Amino acid sequence: MKSSVIVPTYNRPRALRLSLLSLSQQSMLPSEVLIADDGSGDETKALIEELKVKLKHAFPIRHVWQEDIGFRKPRILNETVRQATGEYLIFIDGDCMAHREFVRSHVTMSSPDAILSGKRVDIGRKLTERLMERGHPIVTLRPVLVWDAIAGGEIKSRKVEEAIRIENSLLRRLLHRDRITDDGVWGCNFSLYKDLFYAINGCDEDFLDGSIEDNDLGIRVLNQGKRVRSVRNHAIIFHLWHKSSWSFENEKYQHNQAILKRRIENKEEFCLNGIVKKQVHR
Repeated sequence: MKSSVIVPTYNRPRALRLSLLSLSQQSMLPSEVLIADDGSGDETKALIEELKVKLKHAFPIRHVWQEDIGFRKPRILNETVRQATGEYLIFIDGDCMAHREFVRSHVTMSSPDAILSGKRVDIGRKLTERLMERGHPIVTLRPVLVWDAIAGGEIKSRKVEEAIRIENSLLRRLLHRDRITDDGVWGCNFSLYKDLFYAINGCDEDFLDGSIEDNDLGIRVLNQGKRVRSVRNHAIIFHLWHKSSWSFENEKYQHNQAILKRRIENKEEFCLNGIVKKQVHR
């Protein structure tokens, strides 16, 4: 099966370098990697051109860019999917490093009637800086990560237990790793067939910032009578630390929350302002 890994990014080239290098160390390499760039500057462009050459033995890299006029991540994701040639889509954020079995896990657990979603390990601030300075990604659970979770200072690594890989289906059920309904779909770690992405009409471009727009994908999949399937502790990613201004109180979050509420109440199976622009027939 031909797989396309889609990596959204915005002006964080050192993190993007680690993300792409981690993908080049996969036990199952993707067929292609596409950078969904929401308006990054020249430094990101130069990095991508460098890695196109450096990683050409692993996979082709394509850079899909749009002008920076504010948050438009759903729009660039839709455009990137339009250009993807794989039948299976795997999403990882450009500030995340993939475990060496990440792609294999998503592909082997894939199902035409499900969207797969995992969680993430949060790397602490000091370890994040060290990794970006050295340019060597983490692609498996390492002692330095465990130690940072214990003694990493004020902002240390968290959720390290998510890096323990559990493949046995019985053990996954006993430990409740086959469930992810508490948080739904995480935009930094999910996958689905391209046909299913189109069936729900892709990402909703009405979302105003990077909050809960990823959960909406899972809701629409469920509204179609399909499944959200957990790949926790199977498809593993390591998220690099960065400052966050995210808030439950701002107007954009409230706008996004209203979309989710309507989606659930009306059991909407697709969005109108998505990868295909739809009209309401009265």
